[in-house]
Amino acid sequence: MTSVASVVKAIDVNRPGLSVTKRNLLLFFAQGHYLARGGGALFAEALYATDDGVDLDDLPLPDAVEPPGSGALNTINTVLMRYADLSPTDLRTLIRASQPWQLARKSSSSPRIEWAWLTDWFTRAEEIDDPDDGRPTRTQIAAWGAGRAG
Repeated sequence: MTSVASVVKAIDVNRPGLSVTKRNLLLFFAQGHYLARGGGALFAEALYATDDGVDLDDLPLPDAVEPPGSGALNTINTVLMRYADLSPTDLRTLIRASQPWQLARKSSSSPRIEWAWLTDWFTRAEEIDDPDDGRPTRTQIAAWGAGRAG
């Protein structure tokens, strides 16, 4: 597992100048897709459902962080290709339509988005292999990754 600081640094290197709000929205997708790949959580810090989409606890981000491993970096880059050109409003709309966000908002104890909810959401058939969607499918991404490794 990598730190959220490492993930943020990777996002900043590849897409400099994003607002904190947009970065946090992208963290939702990065965590969800990484969990869907079955490797556990990308980062340990909790995501919380808010009116603005998602937020994290205020975390000090150290200047020097370890870069994410190749699997984490592949997921981060895939998320950036798939979602980074969307506006914050569009990202919020997608997040608010998701079951994990809705469950967290309805929770009486905490607005924390549980990793199990993200895993279930990001592994549903509509998300991973929709043939009518122009984005790369999970199968294509895995094949590209295997081609680079070989």
